[in-house]
Amino acid sequence: MYPTLVLEPLTFRDATMKLDGRAVGLSFGQQQQFWLETLRFKDGAAVKEIAHGKGRIFWAAYPVELAEGSTVATELYSYVLGRVGVKSAYTLNGAVPAGVLIYATVLRDAVMYVMVSDAAEDADIDLRDEKSAAVALIRLRGKNIIAKYGF
Repeated sequence: MYPTLVLEPLTFRDATMKLDGRAVGLSFGQQQQFWLETLRFKDGAAVKEIAHGKGRIFWAAYPVELAEGSTVATELYSYVLGRVGVKSAYTLNGAVPAGVLIYATVLRDAVMYVMVSDAAEDADIDLRDEKSAAVALIRLRGKNIIAKYGF
């Protein structure tokens, strides 16, 4: 039922995960290499999907959350959500800038978006809400709506 695997120390800087045929690269800093471990599946896969009861278990060979940057964790989570049929509350035109996190909470009568930036610079984010089709452009300084559509 469960894949044959070996637990090993993480002794490399770069690795690649294949998600839906796409190669997604990840890197680990020297400090992470001192104390992290990785899984080595016997067939060489980087991600395993295993049926368990009415659900599925997804195992990643690498500790993606502790890799440099958040891109590979985002890619892996998006892949898993797609595999289980969870649709995003929003779509983006373009990439999310590095250091920006967008989280949508779908409530009974509303959608709340929380956007957090650890970046030093302002960022343009082109987001389309898939639940309401309403859009607002909010000025950073002054916190006022400067353009809106759908409400």
